Amino acid sequence: MPPRSRPKADYTPSTLPADHYLVRLGAPQGSNQFATEIAGEPKLVDMPARVRRTAFAARGAFAIVQLYPASDSDDRVAGEIVHVVTGTEVREWRKAGEWPKAFDEAVAAEQPRPPKAEDGDSDTSLPENTNRRKRDVHAESSSEEESDDE
Repeated sequence: MPPRSRPKADYTPSTLPADHYLVRLGAPQGSNQFATEIAGEPKLVDMPARVRRTAFAARGAFAIVQLYPASDSDDRVAGEIVHVVTGTEVREWRKAGEWPKAFDEAVAAEQPRPPKAEDGDSDTSLPENTNRRKRDVHAESSSEEESDDE
């Protein structure tokens, strides 16, 4: 029997229903729950078994989340993951111009930038390697000069 094909999202970022949000998953909180931010508020979302079986989600992945109806009780879990967005879908949505620019800017801001080399010598910014023996360069060159003089 061939492996199951992964379901595609039924909608794009521009056609999401009112209670669905495109989010970036944060740190896993255990029991298949992820921390995320929705409209600037930190929320906890659940990953149901039907999604868990077909997709892998990790910190930094994008997902479509459906929020539960607002209730008076103080529930920790605010919604559930409906679909984990794949890289192929992201590329298609970028090509179609539907991918939110805010996600591109957030990803670019999180990537570390290498320090600028001032003198063109980048070795000065590296820490000293403690696994090598220290050798005195000046002592070797002065001993060579003494042997040349004789």
